[in-house]
Amino acid sequence: MIKKIIIILSFLAITTGVSYANTDEKKICTGFGKWTKEGEYKIIRSKCITEKEYQASLNAPDYLCKYYQKSIWKESERAYGKKQYKYTDSSLSKINNLRDEGKALCEDGKLKEGEAKLVEAITIISHTRMN
Repeated sequence: MIKKIIIILSFLAITTGVSYANTDEKKICTGFGKWTKEGEYKIIRSKCITEKEYQASLNAPDYLCKYYQKSIWKESERAYGKKQYKYTDSSLSKINNLRDEGKALCEDGKLKEGEAKLVEAITIISHTRMN
């Protein structure tokens, strides 16, 4: 009887230790949620990564190239961004050309030059009058 109790307690101690070991790694999740017609809040397009993976992506050499390109897309190509700003055809064309040049330079490994082109496009966006 005592052997059974010791075995059960040992099993519980081991499983408790394993569950605590798995919770040490913090997770960072991205995405958004929305309310369904039934009144339930549902997470959409959620992606979870560990703290270590998140820090590695932040410290990646091409992080700024990727970040700036995404920012330009949000503000100049996405419908919401186009609705927010009063772009002229020439400024929108210049933004897209700078974005393409910056992206090409980043892909060729010329990160600083690519970032400079992307920052120039973001500067045009930030100096564009909003609706």
